[in-house]
Amino acid sequence: MNILITGANGLLGSELVNILSGRHKIFAVVEENLRLKFSVNQNIIVIQKDLSNFDTKDFPKDIDTIFFLAQSNRFRDFPDGMHDMLEVNIYAPLKIIKWAIQNGVKKFIYASSGGVYRKPDKPLKEFFDINANERNGFYLDSKLSAEILLRNFSHFFYSFIIARPFFIYGKNQKSHMLIPRLIKNVKNSNEIILTSNEGIKINPIHVMDAALVFSNMVNLKGEMIINIAGNEIVSIKKLSKMIGEKLNIPPIFKKSKSDQADLIADNSVMAKILHKPTISLEDGLNDLIEK
Repeated sequence: MNILITGANGLLGSELVNILSGRHKIFAVVEENLRLKFSVNQNIIVIQKDLSNFDTKDFPKDIDTIFFLAQSNRFRDFPDGMHDMLEVNIYAPLKIIKWAIQNGVKKFIYASSGGVYRKPDKPLKEFFDINANERNGFYLDSKLSAEILLRNFSHFFYSFIIARPFFIYGKNQKSHMLIPRLIKNVKNSNEIILTSNEGIKINPIHVMDAALVFSNMVNLKGEMIINIAGNEIVSIKKLSKMIGEKLNIPPIFKKSKSDQADLIADNSVMAKILHKPTISLEDGLNDLIEK
């Protein structure tokens, strides 16, 4: 296949490029002037684009599958980062899906976020209704808005998939993401805020498992929503203690007065049709932590 991947230099994107380039021709869309996180081979063509301001006229015309993995880097910066979130999270995928239809692309895969769920029910299942009347933060609302808008185009594709990842982690992940942030806080003896006695519970997935999940989506057909998550459920407190044991530094906790629902995904659809996670949280943390 000829596969276009936006966000190809991100944590997930770079691993997906490595996996898929072994069998397919990859057009890797990356931000301009960045050091590449993947090794370029004869099956990889790099396209430098600023997805907050771009056109599609120089995209290749014979693409079979598109993975839209890009997301705004300013997701924590509201309201100043509002325009970047709108451009990258909403306008860019809409512009690309229109181009995809015009050029006969057969498969379109959009990486949303597990955070779009509003329900406190657990585990979170793909068929749960989402109440858009509940405020969920500008970034997550932008991801849900993109889902809603993109689904209007689903009938143009042989395969249309919305993936909802839950806490993908791995080596060289950006420092502001959850698990690298916990590691840094434990190392520096900074307080870790818990919104309950144990903190929220999550089931994170290692990036290598997540990349294998996404790579197998090229074999799917039809319209689907799929949660992407690990098998192990862990609280923030337990996760911090695991990190502390590996660093031989006890974590420091502080209870917050605010409350926050758990984000535990039902990953049974993913495990059945795509890939069952094989990397344990223990092994994943060992790969991340340098003593």
